[in-house]
Amino acid sequence: MDGYASHPARIYVDGERGDWAELPVRHTDAPNDGEGVDLERVWIAHDDEYLFLRLELGEAVNLQEGNDLTLYLDTDDNPGTGQQALGLGAELAWTFGERSGRVVRNGDAEEVTHAALGFTSLPTVTSETFEVAFDRSAAPTDDGSLFEGDSLRVGLSTDGDRLPDADGGLGYVLSDADPPLDAPSLDAPTASALRMLSYNSVNDFDREQSAIFFETRQPSFRRIFDATNPGVIAFQEVYDQTADQVAAVADEALGLPDEWDWAKQGQDLVLGSRYPILDTHTIPGYENNVSGAFLLDADDALGTDLLVVNMHPPCCNYGPDDGEPSRNAQRQRVVDGVVAFLREVKQGDGPFDVPPKTPIVVLGDMNFVGDAQQPRTLRTGEIVHTDRYGPPAAPDWDGSPLLDTRPRQVASPLHTTWIAPGSSFPPGRLDYAFVTDSVLEVVHEFVLHTPALPADVRSAHGLRADDTPTASDHLPVVIDVTPR
Repeated sequence: MDGYASHPARIYVDGERGDWAELPVRHTDAPNDGEGVDLERVWIAHDDEYLFLRLELGEAVNLQEGNDLTLYLDTDDNPGTGQQALGLGAELAWTFGERSGRVVRNGDAEEVTHAALGFTSLPTVTSETFEVAFDRSAAPTDDGSLFEGDSLRVGLSTDGDRLPDADGGLGYVLSDADPPLDAPSLDAPTASALRMLSYNSVNDFDREQSAIFFETRQPSFRRIFDATNPGVIAFQEVYDQTADQVAAVADEALGLPDEWDWAKQGQDLVLGSRYPILDTHTIPGYENNVSGAFLLDADDALGTDLLVVNMHPPCCNYGPDDGEPSRNAQRQRVVDGVVAFLREVKQGDGPFDVPPKTPIVVLGDMNFVGDAQQPRTLRTGEIVHTDRYGPPAAPDWDGSPLLDTRPRQVASPLHTTWIAPGSSFPPGRLDYAFVTDSVLEVVHEFVLHTPALPADVRSAHGLRADDTPTASDHLPVVIDVTPR
């Protein structure tokens, strides 16, 4: 049986590997020793709140669907209890591709959800490496906490491979660990920064209204906007209301100044701005799934105009259906369309005729839950459908990729921006903000998740713990930019 290790560390669940660089690999599996997806390496770490794992596979997969990868946690370190698998007595068996788990105690098995486990994984797109987190305080059944003691054992399997190969799993000890959290603040670091907020204000299709029009949710939206004080707001999912209707509710119920300009593009993309909106343009994508371009007079803040692109590609991964391309392919066409638009803008052929080095921000609910090519295209300009959208072109003015700002939740190590406890899908990073960092500096960025905020921080900013869950299943993404 494998021995024990303990690696307390400050891990940020962002889908990246940088904060794992100083940690030893917990186990390296023999290469190509099974069929199907090869399990290669695993890292394990923890802090006082979470158990973290980093998984490395032999090929890129979508962790949330279409795989049978199962994680076994023997949380009481007793092979005689729990589900018998891999020589473990696993209290938890979580199958990633099925988005479901089983807790087994005292011979009884109970199905559990991601919400009951405080489970998070990133990225939400295809990858060979993933970060996984479980809330150490999770109590998914009436029998109490999932993590009963300080030691546990870990195993992984697919239909064709297992890690480790020997029975008994990998031993791990949850020692005391309180590494400091580099927590972003709600406050802008400089008064001169231009603050932008992207928000999917979830639409209720039965009632044909965006959430900002529900009286029961408006107080939460108002407190969120009061606390964040944005200068530009990009809404998604405002399908059935006009820009004028949004302007009215923004002034009357959301506490936003009546001097703001409001405009709508496409079926659901609304932008509000304290800076004058000079012009707008519809960017073709896939059928009704278009993107909106908004040219703002941001001279007071940036000394120049600002070009904002608001996006909302199709969600989910079902299809193709009735001859339509899959949702993955539809998203790619929306992203390709935006990159083509930025290429034309840089060449002086765009609809706004902006001067070179005009700052550009691309944000929205991107629904990146499939092929990793979609965020890669938006960042680097690698257009896939060149027959329709023309040649690839790096989007920034200096021929470089856009900067993915990667905001993180305040007072939390998580980068997730969508949380729906009732969905089978675990929290994900669906909302993004990209900038032309050759001409813009991002001086601050964060995601607001009010349940994660300490009580004194909420009180200082006039927020309540249930504000973001009440307002929407998406979280507001905030960036502060200044001229570079």
